[in-house]
Amino acid sequence: MIRPVAATDSKADLVALGASTGIFEPGEAEMLLGDTLDQLQANALGNHHHAFVAVDDATGAIDGWVYFSVMKDTDRVWNLWWIGVAPARQGKGVGRQLMEFVEGFVRQQDGRILLVETSATERLAKTRAVYARLGYTNCGTIPDFYADGDGKVTFWKRIL
Repeated sequence: MIRPVAATDSKADLVALGASTGIFEPGEAEMLLGDTLDQLQANALGNHHHAFVAVDDATGAIDGWVYFSVMKDTDRVWNLWWIGVAPARQGKGVGRQLMEFVEGFVRQQDGRILLVETSATERLAKTRAVYARLGYTNCGTIPDFYADGDGKVTFWKRIL
């Protein structure tokens, strides 16, 4: 089941899930994800920012979560800011479910395009391959964007 992040969801558990993916450096998950969750909870980001969780129907455990928003000053372009799946659930369709949910949500909001940005490092090669399998087109890399030797790869997909 996919549902909105609720006030009763443990911020610590969601941040820990993010940290467990290995995408973030130590402390980054708390700083980036924790801050985003706080802002969402306070409605400080506005009503076009959304976070959802994938919950295991049998156990009630959160298997993954996703955060996305419409991009200001664009014609119905949305950005997937973050998606994370618990390592034990990776490769079991949770990420695909979350991506299909986001695409459906964006489509219902009359969104035209969904962007996904990720690191160009080797450790995220599998992630980039997943986006390609899901029909996203790699539209470019900005070298050294995140840090020296760590570029930003942007993928896009037409939703409408």
